[in-house]
Amino acid sequence: MSALKRNMLSLFTLQGAAYLLPLIAVPYLVRVLGPTTYGRIAFAQAFVQYFVLLTDYGFNLSATRSIALSKGDPQALSRIFSSVLAAKLCLAAAGWGVLQLACLASPNLARDYPLFVVCYLAVLGNALFPVWLFQGIERMGYITAFSISARAVTVLGLFVLIRSPDDMMRATALLSAPALLSAVLALPLVPRIAGIRLVWPSLAHMREAFVQGWHIFTATFGGALYNNSNTFFLGLVAPPAAVGYFAAADKLIRAVQGLISPISEAAYPHVAVLATTSREAAFGFVGKLLGVLCAGAILAGMILYLAAGPVVGIALGSAFAPAAQILQTLAPWPLLIALNVVFGALFVVQLGLGRLLTVSIVLPGLVHIALLYPIAKHLGPVGVAWFMLFTEASVLLIRMLGTSRSHPVELRAMRRGLLSLVANIRHA
Repeated sequence: MSALKRNMLSLFTLQGAAYLLPLIAVPYLVRVLGPTTYGRIAFAQAFVQYFVLLTDYGFNLSATRSIALSKGDPQALSRIFSSVLAAKLCLAAAGWGVLQLACLASPNLARDYPLFVVCYLAVLGNALFPVWLFQGIERMGYITAFSISARAVTVLGLFVLIRSPDDMMRATALLSAPALLSAVLALPLVPRIAGIRLVWPSLAHMREAFVQGWHIFTATFGGALYNNSNTFFLGLVAPPAAVGYFAAADKLIRAVQGLISPISEAAYPHVAVLATTSREAAFGFVGKLLGVLCAGAILAGMILYLAAGPVVGIALGSAFAPAAQILQTLAPWPLLIALNVVFGALFVVQLGLGRLLTVSIVLPGLVHIALLYPIAKHLGPVGVAWFMLFTEASVLLIRMLGTSRSHPVELRAMRRGLLSLVANIRHA
């Protein structure tokens, strides 16, 4: 089995566990906690997710690429690893300071301060777990092993320890712990697996890591403006139960979206290396990947639209019946995500179009933030779901228009790859 196929299989297994294990626990959890308590936890998670994104800082793409291009050079790998890890810990510390100031300034946030503190375990775990390292050296099997082990422990804990809404803090801790547990398992083994040793990072190398990740960070953080902010803004204007309905439907749609991520994440270092020798081959491969992703996304969207009611009833229970309309509204979401994954990480980033990536995310994201509060207040969860689709489509439109003018040759290579896939399917 090739390294690419092996890594895709590993990431599929990881994503399957990442969504299957919580989906096993979520029906139990939402029934025990109820819409109101679950909505409070979802609001706290949505707020802390901003700090998770801060510690990501685009390193999952920029550092992955640097690691992939430095394989075989232990000294360079050690320097990159140490610099990125130090940068992520600095960002986590800065985020903690911002969290304290925000809770001091806002009585609404201060009421749930204990929830935010416990949720911050996810930020620390995200800073310490070097997913980008294992992706770069194309050893995703280790990510799978560490993550599944951590998630299995926390899911088991939910069933054993959560018995009523009074267990809200325990539930929050268990939901926030997997990344930190994964880091505890992974970090001691990094020297043996990757031949890397921790060195004292220089300020110049840390600055280099920040510069390389800047455009990806602005794009990723901009993306959070129209993804993570939906639950957060609903929490500011809607009852906790309504937040719970939206958050539950959003979790189900993200489970479907999660089936797309393993393919793109495994393909990213492969395309980066392939493009150094043949752009025709690299973007032809991306075109074939586009066909596979879109076919699966269309099928998933149709199932969600036609069976939203039964899916919600089985997964969440009758108390969450209003979530079915939200889930049905979001049925086109997987297709939009599949297209944006291809035109984002596998096209715009690979071509070094950092400014286009930033504009395509930040501009729609700012519009989304500007209009989200009144939409959440007056149209509720369903209106927010429609607005999510509009913003994601705007991102895709900007990327398609930008690449069609600047890189027609690569787009034609991608189109030929797509047509080659279709022809192979017809002849099969």
